[in-house]
Amino acid sequence: MSSAFTLATWNILATAYIRRDYYPNTLPDVLDPRWRVPALVKRARELDVDILCLQEVEAESFAALEAGLSPLGYSGRLAMKAGRKPDGCAIFFRTATCRLIAEQRIVYTDGGHGPNSGHIGQLAAFDVTGGRLDLLNTHLKWDPPSTPRDRQWGYRQAVQALAALPETHSTGLQIICGDFNVTAASAVIELLSAAGFHRTHHGGPGIYTCNSSREPKLIDFICYRGPVCVRPSALPVIDGATPLPSSDQPSDHLPLVARFTAG
Repeated sequence: MSSAFTLATWNILATAYIRRDYYPNTLPDVLDPRWRVPALVKRARELDVDILCLQEVEAESFAALEAGLSPLGYSGRLAMKAGRKPDGCAIFFRTATCRLIAEQRIVYTDGGHGPNSGHIGQLAAFDVTGGRLDLLNTHLKWDPPSTPRDRQWGYRQAVQALAALPETHSTGLQIICGDFNVTAASAVIELLSAAGFHRTHHGGPGIYTCNSSREPKLIDFICYRGPVCVRPSALPVIDGATPLPSSDQPSDHLPLVARFTAG
């Protein structure tokens, strides 16, 4: 990598998963896709990043985002979940700074002795400003916090996500990002840390990406390993009573943004 690039991860909230009772602090009009999908496109344009990784992306939302971002020089790729799920992961990248080398949809075989979850990893390799980037965008399945590690869907998925990355990473940059559905004090983050990944954002007062069950949490992550310097962008301050989605934030998650510079 010869210069800097910016990357964001953002769970944009699939319309199929919205239930009015899940969002008691949100005005009904804000949940209406006729308002919310254009608002998602507007927010995505405002982020102005080189690479935008999204989760809970439906075909209709992807089409709207593609129409809104293409005039700004972006190309997009959508990877749908398996098992007739209504959503998937998407990556939009600025073609002036990012050249797509390869891409792969990874369906996690995470069900043990039962059916798989349908969750996926979206793996892409880029030439970004003169250097290679291996990027895995994913949405890990939620587990109750008390679930033992060997029974966690998300942990099994994280193991497979790690295994999907190329082994020759010592001179390049690798990023795993997305909605991990866990906090920093989890087996998933412990696994990634042991594999040499660092987090761009660390939890603390005001550093949260969602407030499900009226409890603010940092459960979205950008994890990286490689010779880079990282500058995380600040997040809007939220607490348990902050309406999400809202007229300012069209999803129940906040986007996480970081700038990467050759180290």
